[in-house]
Amino acid sequence: MPLLPRRSVRPPLPPRPKPSLSIVGIGVDIVRRARIEAAVTRWGERFVARIFTPTEREYCFRFRDPYLHLAGRFAVKEATFKAVGTGWSRGVAWKEIETTNAPSGRPRVTVSGRVKELLTRQGGNEILVTISHDTDYSIGQVIITRRIPSPSPRQLTGVKRPLRRAFPR
Repeated sequence: MPLLPRRSVRPPLPPRPKPSLSIVGIGVDIVRRARIEAAVTRWGERFVARIFTPTEREYCFRFRDPYLHLAGRFAVKEATFKAVGTGWSRGVAWKEIETTNAPSGRPRVTVSGRVKELLTRQGGNEILVTISHDTDYSIGQVIITRRIPSPSPRQLTGVKRPLRRAFPR
């Protein structure tokens, strides 16, 4: 029987796990369209300017019924406060939470100021958001997550792979 040259056989590395995701906070809020319309009627531009960013106002007032869209943005702000765990307290401001839309139409939330500080302290690094509208109600749901990068195979096994030999034995 002929002898075959020796080959070094290394055990295969374990499969690389996907990054893990953990939920840091969840918030949901439902707002009646009539409630926002009444506030705008009573307080006018003062209310709108205090609660909504210029980008949010521009977006909502493009629609035939801006109050329904303002209610949706308001619901997202409330849901974000709940997900962060503050409610409307601890020095947070309404305009520190801004809802915009991706080119696809998907809503996204950007936070700043005290809200961002609280979110970072909790370890959250991603905000998932959804908004839905009906004739009289708008609902916003926010999920704050922490994405943990997956460890490398070396970190999993703790074994360093030997360098490949340039010349066989």
